[in-house]
Amino acid sequence: MSSDMEKYLVELGSKILCRNNVLKQLYYLIGNKDEPKPESIFLYGHVSTGKSFVIENLLSYLKYNHSIINCIEYQTSKRIFEYILVDLSSHKLSSEDNFAVYKKCDNFLDFILQLKDIVGSNGDPVIIVFDKCERMRDMDPNLLPAFLRLKELSGINVCTIFVSDIVWEKFHSKTGMLEPIKVYLPQYTRDEMAKILFLNKPQSNDDSFYKNYINLFLSVFFRFCRDVNELRYMAMINFKKYVEPVESGQLDSNDVSALWRNISSILKKNLEVIYLRVSTDDFQDRAQLSVEIESTTKLALSFELPFYAKYLLIAAFLASYNPAKEDKRLFLKQSSKRKKRIPTNKKPIIARMSSGPRQFPLTRMLAIFCAIIDEKVDLNASLLAQIPTMCKLGLLAEIGDNNLDEPKFRCCAGYDFILVISKTVGFSISNYLYDLIH
Repeated sequence: MSSDMEKYLVELGSKILCRNNVLKQLYYLIGNKDEPKPESIFLYGHVSTGKSFVIENLLSYLKYNHSIINCIEYQTSKRIFEYILVDLSSHKLSSEDNFAVYKKCDNFLDFILQLKDIVGSNGDPVIIVFDKCERMRDMDPNLLPAFLRLKELSGINVCTIFVSDIVWEKFHSKTGMLEPIKVYLPQYTRDEMAKILFLNKPQSNDDSFYKNYINLFLSVFFRFCRDVNELRYMAMINFKKYVEPVESGQLDSNDVSALWRNISSILKKNLEVIYLRVSTDDFQDRAQLSVEIESTTKLALSFELPFYAKYLLIAAFLASYNPAKEDKRLFLKQSSKRKKRIPTNKKPIIARMSSGPRQFPLTRMLAIFCAIIDEKVDLNASLLAQIPTMCKLGLLAEIGDNNLDEPKFRCCAGYDFILVISKTVGFSISNYLYDLIH
């Protein structure tokens, strides 16, 4: 092993635990600045195995001219081209020039010509990383094959690295593509996970005491969850309860058996809500947590719902509490010009919110969703898959047996909960609730 390799592994190995084999593979592929770079590399592995973290630290160490683009944020080929060119050039976006891009770039040929101008003829390596590259399958069908052959098409020393959670076989297309060099990141073993979680040890606690806690924690959680972020969060939350009897003097810090008996039931209860990321201090039973979901602002903020799922939930709430005959007046822009009708009878109006949520058909909820969101959204399978997820979370309830008829639902979330959710997306729900504006 060369001295450069040893220095590289020592410096990065202290930051990136349990990934020495992957670091060696990547260094052999792109670590030597004087050698030509491979056409493309496909870095893949399960969620939360350190793929993006490894490549970001590697490129920072090698000090190559590089660009890392998240394909979730840039969903058109034009935006991808312009972002990469700005990132690789010395051009900086600023308010002085109204955030003008480096150069307009509408197609792949223009991108190659402008990339050559930026790189020049000095032969310095350039690395372009596409994180979450599986999103590129939904873009221009020629985009991914072209970036796989970017070095061949441009004639410069450039390497494209694709980072994904899925295997390469899921990317195959009818047109055919160049096979990249595949680098796999396996899931962390239990010992490796213990090393990673140990990095979050509070300074006030002894090393052996915290190691005992991590071993107890992983004995419950590791079998069911391998996500580093989720485990790190739950380990931090549960440690507060684990250390309570020690701080109060009830138990000795070396009495592992007594500490386990005190914490085991709590760990098992919180295992049920690990992916809800519920941040409670008292660790109450699941039944009480489901009651608090309806009205607690703290729990509403802890639900990490996708952006469109929040609008779907808001639409479900409006469909549950608004009369169907008022949908046109409340949601269609053209109806705002219509004069408000003055009721002739003087019968008291019963507030629908006080009488509980009513059931509604799926098509009505989707129609309200399309009306309240400010952009044109394709109602695809990914979007509709959020509905059963919200049913499992207890936010929606499916009514009856809908094998033959159109599915019907009822919103189970309360007004306080929906108010918090609507604020997170900048939506004013009070302008669309019939009880508040009739």
